[in-house]
Amino acid sequence: MKRYIAAAAAAVAGLVGAAALAVSAFLQLGEPVRFLAPGAGSIEVTSTGRHVIWHEHRTTFENRVYRSAAGLPAGARFTVRGPDGPPLPVGPATSMSWSSGEVARQAVGSFEAPVAGRYTLVLDGDFPSLVIAVQPDFLGRVMLLVGGAVLLGLFGVGAGIGLFAWALAAGEPAAPRSATIASVESVAPDAHKELRDMATLVYALYTASILVGITLVGGVVVAYLKRDDAAGTWLESHYRWQIRTFWWSLFWAAIGILTSLILVGFAVLFATAVWFIYRIAKGWLALRAGKPVGEADRAGGAPPGAPGQVGL
Repeated sequence: MKRYIAAAAAAVAGLVGAAALAVSAFLQLGEPVRFLAPGAGSIEVTSTGRHVIWHEHRTTFENRVYRSAAGLPAGARFTVRGPDGPPLPVGPATSMSWSSGEVARQAVGSFEAPVAGRYTLVLDGDFPSLVIAVQPDFLGRVMLLVGGAVLLGLFGVGAGIGLFAWALAAGEPAAPRSATIASVESVAPDAHKELRDMATLVYALYTASILVGITLVGGVVVAYLKRDDAAGTWLESHYRWQIRTFWWSLFWAAIGILTSLILVGFAVLFATAVWFIYRIAKGWLALRAGKPVGEADRAGGAPPGAPGQVGL
C-alpha cells in the first residue's frame, strides 16, 4: 500500500508544482503603463532590460472605447528618454501580439533600459488618438516558467506511473521461506526473475514513450529503484544502459529543440529518435537472450548468474 501512496504522492506533487509555476507565469504579466498619443507617458523602471511598447488597438481607456488598425499610423515617431543622458534608440517592432477579453495589443517597438529610474516616452505625429502601453518584456520569463511547469508536471506524473508500475509488478512481499527451499532456488536457472521482469518493464515503458512521452520518466524511475538490487549481476548492465539512455536522449532532445530555429535542430531530433529506438531494441534483445548489454556485452558472454548458468 505504501508504494501506491508514494506513486500517487509523486503525481500530485508534480501537478501541484506545475500549477504553482503556471500561476507564477500568469502573475509575471502585470499591468502596463498606458497613455494617449500623440503625447507622452512615463514608466518607473525597477529592473533593467528590454521593455516592449504596445499599441492597444482594441481597448477602453479613461471611459472611452478605442478601435483602430493594429499598426502605427504613417509618420508616428517615438522618443524615449531615461533618467539622464541622450534619447535611447527605439528598436523595431516584434511580431508579438496579446489579447484578453476586450483588450488587444500589438508590439510596435522596444527599448533597452540600462539603469533603473523614470523613463519618458513620447509619440509624435498627426493622427487620431491612440492608446500606447509600455511594460517590461515578460515573454522570456513566461516561456521559461511555462516550460518548467510542463516539465515538472510530466516528471511528477511520469514518476507516479513508474512507481505505480513498480508496485504493481513487485506485488506483495513474499513470505519467509525455509533454508532448504532458499538453497534450492539459489541454483535455479533464472535466479534473478524479478530483476529481469523489472528490466523488461522499463524497456516497455520506454517503448510506450514513443507514443506517450510521459512513460519515459516512469521507466527511468523504475530503473533507478532497481539498480542497486541488480549490482553485481548481469542485469546491472541493463539498468545502467536504461538510465544512460534516458539522460542522453533528454540532453540531445534539448539540444535539438534549442537549435530548431536554425533548422539543424530537426536533424538532431531525428537522429536522437533513431538512436533512442536503437538503444531500446538492442537492450531488449540482449535481455531476452539473457545477456548483458553495453560495455559488459563485449567481455565475451554472460557472467555467472545469467540464465543458462548456475551461480550462487
